[in-house]
Amino acid sequence: MPFHPTGEASRMYSKYDEAQFHLRLTHELHAKIKQRAKMNNRSINAEIVATMEESLSKPSPVRGYRDEEERLASLISEQVKEVAADILRKEKTRS
Repeated sequence: MPFHPTGEASRMYSKYDEAQFHLRLTHELHAKIKQRAKMNNRSINAEIVATMEESLSKPSPVRGYRDEEERLASLISEQVKEVAADILRKEKTRS
């Protein structure tokens, strides 16, 4: 490492300083990633990174419910979303 004037060691960073690991994929998943990478003009690695970044930028869904009321509220909420989406689609086709 080069010596920094403050007495601290400074370090030059390169692309090889990024974490690397081997990933096992099914042939089917590999083919899907390869196809998507080609469609997006990216390498397979860049496609995996972009997909992971997009996925991890969203909040994780809550798994399970605290009680039956919470489960029912979630179910009703999803049904309301579906009905609203159907109404909007029908209105769009009329205009």
